[in-house]
Amino acid sequence: MILDKTTDTSGLTQVAELSDELQPVFDKVAEKYASCDIELYFVFRCLPEDYGRKSSARYVKAEKVIYFDMTVSEDRYKTWSKSKQRYALSHAFYTLLSEKIRKYKIDHLEMDAFITDMGAWLQEIGWLQTEEEAELGEMEEKYV
Repeated sequence: MILDKTTDTSGLTQVAELSDELQPVFDKVAEKYASCDIELYFVFRCLPEDYGRKSSARYVKAEKVIYFDMTVSEDRYKTWSKSKQRYALSHAFYTLLSEKIRKYKIDHLEMDAFITDMGAWLQEIGWLQTEEEAELGEMEEKYV
């Protein structure tokens, strides 16, 4: 299994930088799930709300790729600290992945174990924090 990503964001938020934090998770997935002949490709979009763009997923069988198109609100994110953006982005990412991937049958993939692994690996990189942990990170940012 291959995981990759790109971003479609302005410089008003930290979404592009935060999505780069996923590389160690993507590397672990590639190693543990090497027998799964599929790519999961994520597009992180941080767009103005008036665009009306919604998150989605689609499978392109000929390419063996599931595209996850994740859209978050630039209007909100640009007012938040990096810690709060990480909190919101990580939960949106995990929710989208967990909900949408279940719609697809992927050879050699035990879905519940994969989703559990993803949650654990995301926590290892500081994603999927509780709201309280994100608030502590926000306070630390102010004093650094």
